[in-house]
Amino acid sequence: MTRGPALAAIPLMALTLLLATSCIGGSKRLGLSFSPAPGAQLTPATVQLVVVDGRTSKNLVGPEAMNRDLFAGSQSGLIDFKVTLPTGEAISRSMLTIETAIFEAVRERLKLQGITAQTGTSGAKARVTITISDLSIDIKGSELASHVRLQAVYDRPGIDLVIRSYAEADASRRRLVGDIGGADSLSEAITLAVNRLDFSALNRFPQ
Repeated sequence: MTRGPALAAIPLMALTLLLATSCIGGSKRLGLSFSPAPGAQLTPATVQLVVVDGRTSKNLVGPEAMNRDLFAGSQSGLIDFKVTLPTGEAISRSMLTIETAIFEAVRERLKLQGITAQTGTSGAKARVTITISDLSIDIKGSELASHVRLQAVYDRPGIDLVIRSYAEADASRRRLVGDIGGADSLSEAITLAVNRLDFSALNRFPQ
């Protein structure tokens, strides 16, 4: 009497696991987040902010993870992005390119340091160009490992002054099932890299 239902439950459990795994590797966009850290206050100013995607590969996902069909939703190149401010306020936007997401992250970080970032040149005392050299996630051993590398160039047309700086970060999460934890890993790497950018060079430019 009891064996029949127990045996019948086995394929049902297998089906449930299969569906769960399928959902994990589904086509949902990758949801990433960023939390700006307050930095030293700079001389209040307005700057032009430009973000360039300089990655050799435009894929967020590395070859090993791609071979295992992880992060299928990242193939569009668009992500959902949430910025959580120190006040607890959250700003969420959907279907952003990587360049736009990094623009939003850097802009909020600059704002905390007294700098207003804009896309235009009007009233800007300097130009800040952020180049994304790497922003990716892949499987390394038993980890979902992320790496972000950013280059910042500070300049101003007509002034013989160009300053460069770099920031990079690594983060990882133990891989348990599918790509669970991967978004947290990449979000941490983005947060660390952007918060490591040193914007103090802006004080060297005249108003």
